[in-house]
Amino acid sequence: MNRQTNRHRGPALLAASLLASSVALSPAFAAPSAAARAPLAPSCELVPGAKQRYDLHLSGFPAHQSVRIQGKSSFRTVVDGQGELSRQGLRYGPYSVDYRMSGSQKTWHVTCSTPPREKPGGGKGNVKVTKVEVLTLTKNGSVVDCTKPPRLEFDGKISATGQGKVRYYWTYASSADPIDPGTARFTPGTTSVSLLKVVNGSVMANTTTVSAYVTLHVPDQNMSARSDQVTVTCAKQP
Repeated sequence: MNRQTNRHRGPALLAASLLASSVALSPAFAAPSAAARAPLAPSCELVPGAKQRYDLHLSGFPAHQSVRIQGKSSFRTVVDGQGELSRQGLRYGPYSVDYRMSGSQKTWHVTCSTPPREKPGGGKGNVKVTKVEVLTLTKNGSVVDCTKPPRLEFDGKISATGQGKVRYYWTYASSADPIDPGTARFTPGTTSVSLLKVVNGSVMANTTTVSAYVTLHVPDQNMSARSDQVTVTCAKQP
């Protein structure tokens, strides 16, 4: 009688032992510690900024992560809730980011990508303009108030490959005199730059319509584009 009882009790004890082991081990597989978790995909990039300075952009870091920036300018800071950070006005040079994830003793190291240094005074760099366009934004035939010069709007666009600066200027109607010169900057990831242009139409006595067009010029690469001519109608005065 006892042999039969022991025979049934043995498998039951073994099953209970295996179940207890399974319960004890499961948390280790279901909830790895912070130190064992793989980090995100953090990245760091140095890009040309204003006045021969550079901007540092961080992304992909854990939210509100404390980081140490090392380079020509070294400092500690904290990324935002999206794991991002932008710091402007840095000196050119190699940069890196060190940080420790919560609960981990390991220090993670990220090397920042650095573009070729721009020469003082700008220059074209290795940028190549591929297309120049100008769209007329003001609707042809619009009725406007001509008691003051009406605003006419155009949208210029310079498309290019590479990195560097592109000089441009505008001309109004048939005049060859340059107006509003400027520089379009092409940084990594930038393939086109939009340039809003607003001019005041010429109004004379007894004017019933106002017409104009503009031309966008890229002198260093001998390219230009002219907008369509737009004509607006002056509203009748009481």
